Amino acid sequence: MSELTPPGNYTFRPITPADLRDIIDMTAAAVAIDRTEGPATEENLTQIFNILGENIGTNTLAVLGEDGEIAALALVIVRPGDEELLAILDGSVHVKHRGKGLGSYILSWMEHRAQEEWRVSGRNLPLVLRTSCADHLVDRINLFEQNGFQAARYAYKMRRDLAESILPVDLPGGLRMVTWSKERDEQLRQAFNTAFKGSWGVPEIDEQLWPQIFTGIPKFRGDLSFLVLDRERIMGFCINWVDEAKNRQRNVKEGWIEAVGVIPERRGIGIASALLSHSMDEFKASGLEQAALDVDTQNPTGALRLYEKLGFIAVKRMIAFTKTLR
Repeated sequence: MSELTPPGNYTFRPITPADLRDIIDMTAAAVAIDRTEGPATEENLTQIFNILGENIGTNTLAVLGEDGEIAALALVIVRPGDEELLAILDGSVHVKHRGKGLGSYILSWMEHRAQEEWRVSGRNLPLVLRTSCADHLVDRINLFEQNGFQAARYAYKMRRDLAESILPVDLPGGLRMVTWSKERDEQLRQAFNTAFKGSWGVPEIDEQLWPQIFTGIPKFRGDLSFLVLDRERIMGFCINWVDEAKNRQRNVKEGWIEAVGVIPERRGIGIASALLSHSMDEFKASGLEQAALDVDTQNPTGALRLYEKLGFIAVKRMIAFTKTLR
């Protein structure tokens, strides 16, 4: 990785919540060129700021042009695990400032920042850097590969038209489906960690982080999220969102299936199928017109085959890149 040599006449400071509008405008300028589905939304950026918490002052970087406009952004979110320290890197360069070396600079800054977090942790664990991009962003892919990152995983964004018939799926005997409730939220967090334990790229979620990324954010729809119970124990779950701001940007009515999970000892008996079928029925009944989700194409549980069977079609492919430092 190259040394931190700032390019051009730029100034540097941490990102602040006051930058929110400028960041939205920056991402909006990239929509046509990068072929994204829309700019960042206020809700999604606020969620990221909340996750960063007090680290927003150390783990973020705003690069400003001579006119004070944000030319580039970078942020690092570190999640400690039992076997590794995971650093998620996310950076972008304004379309007007590309080709000036800012992409290389912010990638280098993020790596250095992650290494500092690793040193401060005092834990003798591998440091795993992770970032991602759509598979059509060739310049970004080349930048990652030139700096030692390797493609580690592929994911599809998939959609389904809810006007098409939805296959009804019954639960096995003895199980029942209920709507999410606040009283079951901690039990749901524990079931999530059980269902995704050992899954690639999914660290254990603690009590503090859980509401910040799942059930405590505005786009979470508890009335459209469902649990499968054996007596009172959660066997499976489907956590669903409706991102109203994103839907308005794209002029669609879409429900987002954020996480479907089944605890290991109950897989293979139709719980996930029943949860997805019921979720789509309820999406449709609430006035939504399509359902969407992300899937790891190498998920060993066969999730991709299940989604295809239920009528989901891949519309975009993302590549996750990693780099391990010791």
